Parts: sequence; C-alpha cells; structure tokens
Amino acid sequence: MSEVKAKKILTDLVKKSGCTYSVDNVLTMFRNKDAKYSNKRLGALLTQLFKTIPNGAKYVDEFVSSNPKDSYAALILLLNNFLQDCKNMQAEKSTVAAQVQPPVIDSVSKRAAIFESPPLSSTRIVTEQQITPENVQEIKEKIVKATSGSMVNRSSGVIPAVLVPQTFEYMAKKGTILSWNFNYEELYPMQNKNVAAIPLSSQEPIVMKELLDCLVGVKGSLIGPKKTVRATVGLFPVEFEVSDQIEESLRDIVREILPLASHYSQVQDFIAASSSLESGQVLQALRAALQAIIKDYYLSITQLEDLFLKQQLTFHKLLYFLRPVFHTMEVLAETVTAIRQTNCRGGTVLTLLYDKIIATTGDEKSRKVLIHLIEMAAVPYMEMLQLWIFNGVIHDTRKEFLVEHHAMDLNENDMMDYWEKQYIIRTDKVPCFLNEYADIILRTGKYLNVIRECGSSVDYQQNVCVSLKYTHSDHQTYIKAIEDAYNYASSSLLNLIMDKYNLMGRLFSVKRYFLLQQGDFIDQFMDICEEDLNKDVDELRPMRLENLLEVTLNMSSARYDEYNDDLKTMLLPYGIVTQISKIVKKEDVFLDTLGDTSQLKGIECFTFNYNAQWPVSIVLNRWTISKYQMIFRQLFYLKYVERILCRVWIANNRTKQFAPQTAKLYRSAFTLRQKMLIAIQSFESYMMIEVIEPNWHHFYQNIKQIKNVDDVLKYHQDFLDQCIENCMLTDQDLLKSIINLCNICIQFCTFLAEAQRHFVDAELCSMLASTDDFSLSSESDYDFACQQDATSMEPTETFSERVERFHSDFTNQLMSLLRKITDIATQNPSQKFINLIHRINFNSYYSDNFDS
Repeated sequence: MSEVKAKKILTDLVKKSGCTYSVDNVLTMFRNKDAKYSNKRLGALLTQLFKTIPNGAKYVDEFVSSNPKDSYAALILLLNNFLQDCKNMQAEKSTVAAQVQPPVIDSVSKRAAIFESPPLSSTRIVTEQQITPENVQEIKEKIVKATSGSMVNRSSGVIPAVLVPQTFEYMAKKGTILSWNFNYEELYPMQNKNVAAIPLSSQEPIVMKELLDCLVGVKGSLIGPKKTVRATVGLFPVEFEVSDQIEESLRDIVREILPLASHYSQVQDFIAASSSLESGQVLQALRAALQAIIKDYYLSITQLEDLFLKQQLTFHKLLYFLRPVFHTMEVLAETVTAIRQTNCRGGTVLTLLYDKIIATTGDEKSRKVLIHLIEMAAVPYMEMLQLWIFNGVIHDTRKEFLVEHHAMDLNENDMMDYWEKQYIIRTDKVPCFLNEYADIILRTGKYLNVIRECGSSVDYQQNVCVSLKYTHSDHQTYIKAIEDAYNYASSSLLNLIMDKYNLMGRLFSVKRYFLLQQGDFIDQFMDICEEDLNKDVDELRPMRLENLLEVTLNMSSARYDEYNDDLKTMLLPYGIVTQISKIVKKEDVFLDTLGDTSQLKGIECFTFNYNAQWPVSIVLNRWTISKYQMIFRQLFYLKYVERILCRVWIANNRTKQFAPQTAKLYRSAFTLRQKMLIAIQSFESYMMIEVIEPNWHHFYQNIKQIKNVDDVLKYHQDFLDQCIENCMLTDQDLLKSIINLCNICIQFCTFLAEAQRHFVDAELCSMLASTDDFSLSSESDYDFACQQDATSMEPTETFSERVERFHSDFTNQLMSLLRKITDIATQNPSQKFINLIHRINFNSYYSDNFDS
C-alpha cells in the first residue's frame, strides 16, 4: 500500500475517532526514527483511532502481539488488512440485498438485459419513484464510488519507466477494462441478435439500450465502433457502424446522437494515455479535471438509463436531454485532440488552452469549460512557479517549467557562463499569460540562488502568506505576487553585494590599477620593472614580476587599498591586437595558445589580472577583466613610449656642452622627438581625460539609481564598451596604426640613444686628441663614428638623412591614422574622435603641411 492510500485511510480514522493528532503526526510517530515511541504507546494510539470501528480491537491486538521492529511497515500492513475487510463486508451486504430485493423488470427490459454492461448497471436507479434531490445525491455517491474504485485498481499496475515512450501512444496498445472505451469485448462478448423481424415498438428499447451503452463506451451487437489502427486512436473521431437491421428512422436518430459517443471516446483515450507520470504534472492535473467532468457525464447517462428502465424515455426525449452535453463534450474532444497532435507538455499545454479561450470569445459555454480546465491544469505549474520565485528551487522532473537548470560548478573561470547559462528560459514552456514576466521570473529565482550560494538564508516565503493560483478572471493577484518576490530577491542580492561585499570598493580598486588612476604606483612599478619588461617574453620569470608588484604595492600609496592582494601580474602569449581579435570573435582570451612568442617583448605581453571572489566575480568576471586588460595594455604601452621619449629629452640636454656646429645636427631630431611626445601624450590624455573619466562619472551616477544586480551588470558593461570603442580598441586597423606609431617612436629613441652614446665617446676622443688637432666637428666625422652600431641606419645614410627618414615615417603614419579617425568621426558624429583630431592636428598643423 502506498503512503497516499495510507494517509487517506488514516484521515477517515482520525475524523471518526476525534483524535487530536494529525495524519502526518501519526505517520511520523510510527516511523519512529529516534526510537522515542514504544510499541505499547503506539498500540494505545491505535486503540484511540479504531475505537469507533466494529471489531477494531482485533487490529490493535494484531499490532501489539506481533511486537514489530518496523512499526511503520506494520502500520501499513494493518491498514491494508483493514481495507480488505471493509471491501469484503461491503460485498457481502450487496449480495444479501440483491437476494432480498430482486429487481422487477418488464418484458421489454428482459429482452434488453443481455445488452447491459455490468460496470454501468451498478450505478442505475432501479426504484419506481420519481427522481428527487435525495436520489440524485445517492446516484452521485454510487458513481463516485464506482469510478474511484476503478482508479485504485488502475493505479495498482506498475509500468516500467524504461518502457514508457515520451508520447501519448504508449497506452493505446492495450486499453484497460475500467476505462469504459469499447475495450472489454473479450470479457463481455455480445450475442448477435436478429432484430429485423421485431416490430418497431419492440425494436426501439433494444436500440435505445445499445445506444445508451455506446455513449459510455460499451460496444453492442447493433451499434459499435469501426475497427481502426490503434496508433491513430484518439487522434481522429471514432466512426461507428449501425446495423442495417435497425429501422431507418431509428438509424437516423442514432447517427445524430453517435458524435457524442465519438467525442466521449476521444476524451477517454486522452485520459488513459496521460495516466502515466511521464505525461507530467500539468497533463495529470488536466486529466483529473477531465475525469471529474466525465463523472458528471456518467451521472447524466445514469439518469437517462433510469428513465429508460421506467419506460419513460423516448428517442426524442433522449435527443433533447443530450443537447446540452453535446457541445461540452465536443469542446473537450477538440482540446484533447489538439494536445495529442502537438504532443505538448507543461507550459505549452496552458498556452494552448489559453489560446482556445481567446478563440471562443462569444461562446460562453465553451469559455466556461475551457477556463475550468486551464485553472485546474495550471495548479501544479503555479506550484512550481511559487517554489522558484519564493525559494529559488526548481522541482521539474519532466521539463515542464519555463526555467531550465543546467548543473554547473561554481568556477571563477566560468563565472560569466555560470551567471548566464546555469538558468535559462525555455521559450516553448512559457505560458502566454506569463510571457511578459518570464524574464522577471528567471531573475527572481536566480537572485535567490546567488544569495544561497553566499551562505545567506532565503526566508521570503516565511514573511508572506501567498499561494500562487491562476485565475483567468483575475491576473493581478499572481502578477503582484511575482513582482513582490522579484523586488525582495533583487533588493536582497543588491544589498548583499553592495554592502556586505563592497562592490563599489572593488570597482574603485580595479580602476586604480587597470585605468592608471594610481599615478605614483604605475610610475614606481615601471621604474622597477622596466628592465625586465624590455626583455624577450620567453626570458621573463612570472614569479619575479609578482614579487616586484608586491614590492611596488607596499612602497606606493596603493598599500592603503584593502583589496590590493587581489591584483596579480600576467603574461599573455600574444599582443594586444590578437587579444582584440579574440574578443571580437568571442574566443577565450585566457586560453593558452601555441603561437610564436619569440618576437614578442615583455612590454607587449604584460598585463594585470584581478582575482575577484564570489559573488563580486559575477560583476568582475573573466570576460569583464579581459576588457579592462585591453584598456590597460593600450595605456601602459603609451605610458612606456612616453617615458622613453622623456628620457631622450633629458639626454638631449647634454648637447648643450657640445660645439655649436655639432649641436646643430640634433635640432631636427629634437623637433621630431617633441612632435612624437605631443602625439603620444595626446593619445594618452584623450583616453584618460576625455573617454574614461566622463564614462566612469556616468557609470557612477547610474549605480546610485540601480534596483537590481542586472542593472549593475548592464551599466558596467556599457561603461567598458564605451571606453573600448572610444579608445579605438574595437577597430583593428586603427589599433594597428597606433601600435605602429608607437613602434616608430621606440625605434627613433633607440637610434637617438645609440647615436648620442657614440657622439659622447667621439667627443671624449676629440678632447684627448686635441693636441693632435683631432676633432669631430663635421657631420661626416660624426656619422663615421656612430654608424657601426646604429643597426637601423643604412650604411650610406648620414645622421640627418636618418632623422629625416624617421620624420617622414612618423608623419605618414600619423596622417594615415588621422584620416582613418576622420572617416569614423564623419560616419558617427556621436563619437569623441573629433576631439582627438583637434588635439593632434591642432590648428591644422599636419594637414596643411602634408598638403603643401
């Protein structure tokens, strides 16, 4: 016996005995997990439960005398014996009553008796008095008793789960006798009767009896369904064969009534097909609603049978009485057929029912039936919804609910996937009346799950006494419950992240390091790491960079940052252009590649990394950090080029000690160096002052108005996307042009440093050999002294020619970049690129000179 049946029997016993314990308390006591209750005490409880039952003491004695070790199993066995005894007593009473009062049937009824259906005859009214309200109640009790017994017997069969397919057709192979759908011919074989010779007055009751049986799924010898392939059962209306022996006028009336039997058969097929748990909770609830309607239908047919037995029913009366039932059964048949044809489940079923309600506007009878069906079918779905938005839990074994759960580990490397892909919406399982709120429903449960992952309790349901229920005429009740749950979940998670985990403090920390807001830190870090970063990336030791970063953090004002321990160094196996390409293609930017790194310097591969902890990692996830890295690498490289140019400027002061003719050689180089410095500083200040700071201010103002975590994610991503786009990091051509411009500056500084070193050596030699009249006062003498180590210089180039070539390369590259920026600024005036053009090409300096 299942626990459900045990609870049902115990409920009756508790009510009759007046016991103060609830059914759940009784079951808990008999489970006796902690061995708190002795068998003697449990026997006393049974005595109280069975005190109103005749011979109830024998059941108590059975329990006490057996002294069971497993009291719960003994209770189930005892209740099973009690149930069997009750059934036996009821059967004996029925037998005695049948012997005492044999039914009196007239001659016509005797001739029709061979067509009667045993399951149906037990629900007939056989008294001769008129139908009264008391009789109707008695009929209802008999119908409920008969059909509930059928359900008990049906549920006792066990269908292996592995043999049950995912469609409705698995029950069509073998119908059950208790479904009353033309499927127990072999147990109740019908005799073929020749009624052609019978007079019309005598033929009418025989045909009417078979027609009444046919309306409840009992096949007759004169009227019965045509044989069909079982695979199509329930999908198409059942066609009936009417014997030619029946008089033509009767056949016409029978054919007019038989569509009702066809609709009934389709509904019964659906009820049988959806009896398995594989159908899902929504179809199970719909099936229960249909069974309740079929019980009322049985009651109507039983009343007609009672009139028939009293010889008070004619075919015209039968047709008149069945008119109201026709339309209802037709609506049910159309509905279940549509469900079976689409093979829908869960929320899709509710959408189908809702669409049918809308389609039947103006037909109040159909709307009333369909509204009843959708409200009953939506009960388990709304329970799943309530569990999700109140507790963040999904109980959906048959994939009926609108939210789908993908089990994922809480891994910081996959945090973006964890947030976006662990819970997703099944669009086909969203009922149309929840379409507008699907995203809110998804986020509500998602927020509650994050709160639970953080170790905090989710106690929203304890603060509200709301039970979600779908009512077609009142949508506002459950909509308000959804909105209230969402507001609670979003505000709770937002307060948790913003207050307890100080999200803004983390974001300010990231801004200090990745966006170079901490000026003294970045200068000291470049001072201490520059020698290492100038090496080939394959020669660098990451641990040394980590140690140097730690030293710099402790030496600079960054030591007051409570989150500086989360800052780490990182060497990527590719340059910034490749990283941009990976992000555009949505590839994993942290995935190690086997590319050639032999030509890369440390400065080209270096970046910071940030290890944010859960739940801050929802915002500062791997994808977000990669965007910060793109901005940092560009700024860091510009800062590096600026430092080299400034170092050349300092070295240029030594030329003041040289002879005027010698110092004159450097004037063009000094001019070019200053142009380069202005261009690099213009790029740098544009990114930091005109792009990053205004966007950060806008982001910070938006953060003050947020209402949920998704707003934080949206505004944060908008901030980064705006920075990346306006810093020209999304256009690979622009980015390559900027990198090439920086490389020209680095090559020029390297050349100038080498030239100055050789010039100083030559100047010292000139001073030592002054007695021999040796001097390097001419350009040719200087070129001869320095060209051997200036590897980038052509063998026949003079110093001035080499400087002029650098000037030409720099100007051409800069003008090419300005033209590209101008094209973009023309196409999209909202961008800030025009400000950069005015910074670099101030007063049309480059454009005028280039045109001339």
